Amino acid sequence: MAKKKIGVYILVGLIIFFLALFGYFLWKRYHYAVTNAVFVQADRLVYVSFPKINGKIIRLYKNEGDRVSEGEVLAELEASDYKKKVLQLDEAVKEVLAQRNALIDSKKKLEREIALKLEQIEKQLESLEAKKKAQRAKIEALKARLDFVRKDRIRLENLFKEGLISQQALEAKQTEEKELLHQLNSERETLNSLDKDIKALEKTRSLIENEKLAVKSLASQIQALGHQEKALLKQKEEASLYYEYTKLKSPITGVIAKKFHSEGDVIAPGEPIYALVDPQSFYILVLLEETKLSGIKKGAPARIRLDAYPGKVWEGEVEEILPASAATFALVPRDISAGEFTKLAQRIPVKIKITKGDRTLLRVGLGGEVEIKRIR
Repeated sequence: MAKKKIGVYILVGLIIFFLALFGYFLWKRYHYAVTNAVFVQADRLVYVSFPKINGKIIRLYKNEGDRVSEGEVLAELEASDYKKKVLQLDEAVKEVLAQRNALIDSKKKLEREIALKLEQIEKQLESLEAKKKAQRAKIEALKARLDFVRKDRIRLENLFKEGLISQQALEAKQTEEKELLHQLNSERETLNSLDKDIKALEKTRSLIENEKLAVKSLASQIQALGHQEKALLKQKEEASLYYEYTKLKSPITGVIAKKFHSEGDVIAPGEPIYALVDPQSFYILVLLEETKLSGIKKGAPARIRLDAYPGKVWEGEVEEILPASAATFALVPRDISAGEFTKLAQRIPVKIKITKGDRTLLRVGLGGEVEIKRIR
């Protein structure tokens, strides 16, 4: 009888236990959306490669799992040809610059010489013009005096014919007239000489002005060398950029997720060398069945467990519920145009931001289970 009672108690206890368990299951499913379609993803998963250049890898500084900082050198290509090109262009730029500077100095020197010569000629011309003006005034004075003496000589000739003056007085006046005429002719020759000197200086000035054509020629050469220098600098800048490209630098601070090549490999431009992941960009991608979407809203808290780390829990919250099902972007989408298809529960991608937990343990692609609390 006692054994029978014990059996009944056990049976009743088991029924209560399973009912409680079932009740907890219903309560759990009502308050939480639970699924194991969980994947660790990263917003910043970067494939790094040598841009625009190919070559032989001579150094790989990092291995898978190594941490790297933004701007840190990860690998190097054979760079001797690129460095040689930069040095050649640098020498070419220096040579053109030296030629240009020499021409600039020659142009400045020639401009100074021309300016000095023109200044001297202008001073000489100014002096000759002043002498010419004075000479003309002197000639005019002589002409006036000669005219007066000529009239006086005619008057004396008439008086001499009347016997009123001596021949000696007449001859003295005639001599004075001849001397004035001779002096006038001499001063006119001096004036002509001044005109010749002025014309000669003006011709010299014209020749010096023509030397300015040489200045213009030098200016054209300087301009051409300037264009050549700019072109060489641009080529040098491009060659320096290509030389810089022989060093592969990390675009982010993160962890080496994958190494695709070994030292000695010959690679093409854009061929991935490393895959980097930023641990701070890890998130949980949940493919949640459409039947479990009720109460799942942005900001809903979540608890994540990963198969790789039993007993560890990460906390997070719903950051985004994507607007299309996972099947929408399948490579071979279902054709439902004929109306014949099997009814399947679609999965909606839900992005969960991690708010608590050890991010260093996370790896892209890990799977697990998630509980998302419904917001009623």
